[in-house]
Amino acid sequence: MKELAEAIDRLVEAGGALVTETVDITVVSQLSAANADALTALCAELDWTIELYDRAGELLERNQATHEEFSPYRFHLKKPPAAPGVLRLLTRAGLRRALQEGQPAPVWAILGFTARISCGLRVLQGWDESTPPAEIPATKSPRKLVREYGQVRQVPSDVRLWLSAELDEATYIQPAAQAWVSAATSALTACLPNEIDADDGRLKFRGPPRFELTAYDCADQPLDRGTFNVVLRAIEWVFESDREAELRHTLLAGELARSGPLQEGTTQFLQAHLGHALESAHIAYQMALSETARDTLKILGELRKTVTDETAKLAEMSRQLTGAVSAAVATGIGLIAARVAANAPAVLIVSVVAVVLIYIAMIISSGIRFMQLQRTLRAEWQHRLYRFLPRSEYATLVTAPTGRAEASFRMTAWLGGSAVAVLSVACLWVAVSTPNAAAVTEGPATTPPQSVSSQARKVPLPSPAGPTSRPTAATAMPACPSGQAACNQASTAGPVPASSEVPPSAPVTK
Repeated sequence: MKELAEAIDRLVEAGGALVTETVDITVVSQLSAANADALTALCAELDWTIELYDRAGELLERNQATHEEFSPYRFHLKKPPAAPGVLRLLTRAGLRRALQEGQPAPVWAILGFTARISCGLRVLQGWDESTPPAEIPATKSPRKLVREYGQVRQVPSDVRLWLSAELDEATYIQPAAQAWVSAATSALTACLPNEIDADDGRLKFRGPPRFELTAYDCADQPLDRGTFNVVLRAIEWVFESDREAELRHTLLAGELARSGPLQEGTTQFLQAHLGHALESAHIAYQMALSETARDTLKILGELRKTVTDETAKLAEMSRQLTGAVSAAVATGIGLIAARVAANAPAVLIVSVVAVVLIYIAMIISSGIRFMQLQRTLRAEWQHRLYRFLPRSEYATLVTAPTGRAEASFRMTAWLGGSAVAVLSVACLWVAVSTPNAAAVTEGPATTPPQSVSSQARKVPLPSPAGPTSRPTAATAMPACPSGQAACNQASTAGPVPASSEVPPSAPVTK
């Protein structure tokens, strides 16, 4: 099998064949009759299904001879079944073709490859291995940082397809690794500039000063192991943090632009300047962090002041609500006492209770509106001023303190509002259940009492006194309002004179 793969690679390098490999089959086309016979002979010892087609697409039998007039021939070699997600590659030419086309299989099993190259989404390993790659977290897409104007995209959609650990010497010298290094260099160097020219694909760096670099071609001489590892470190550093990828990319592109005019090829430029540019970008990044740290401290100080003011405002509103509730409770108790003791008007009690309820409701409503307004403002300004703060830290610094202050106000509002509501119901009940003095029923109607003079029975007045007149026995009998005993005493004492005149004495007989 190894001899067959090497023979196919030699034919491809000599221009005598084209190779396309899929998961199930290897197709070798543009074969002459002699080359088709040679490949058929090499497959004689393999227990694989072999099919040979002529120029007209007719299938040749196993022992049928080939003729040059029916060339070019197409050779189909069916591979043994592999595990799901495994792409078996028989030739280096098939590997290069798969790298250009971007086969989606996560595991590439390469014939004759004895090392292992593990990327974030793909792993290259030996023919009989099927270990999946150790997937790394997603990073910022390079296409969001590098502008492209051409129809064919050169910048990869995800650097995890090409980003691996640094290669050692034993891995780097293998032919399959060399093919992968060339494709990875072309993809990773396209992530370095600020934009790519639409006409010739040149790498443009804005600088200052503006700088252009010829795009790396896979057919060029591959980078040496040290320079390729520097490329890996540079791309890994740029895309290490999704939040800081744009800043790091700008710093590295600026340092490459300041490295000097291009006087050699792209490979020589990267070998001479990429390592120094990466170190300078590290220093510039640390300085930017220091500058950002000062701004961050200032913003955090302002944020702390804002949170402190908001919590203090909520605490003050809680104290105001507590005082208002205390005054309302005292007022309610006073109203109940006034109604019970002094028989205060019910209308007055109901009016005062209504005013107290409206006052407490306005205080609670204003506090709730204040909390809603502050919550809306925090949500709007978080993404504009405090995006650098992770959600956990923002919750610790802002959300938790304000949440505790809001919870305290809500508890005070619930307790105070409940107390005022209960007391208001009690006041209304007392006002309704206690009657007024004017409405008290005094019993059945009776004849109003009369004075002694009005109760005196009137009797005929006596005739005028004469010489022979005697006092009449008819006298006015007063009423006895004091009871029957007083009346009896009055009867025993004798009649009361009808007038205040002294009756004349009896005449004296001479």
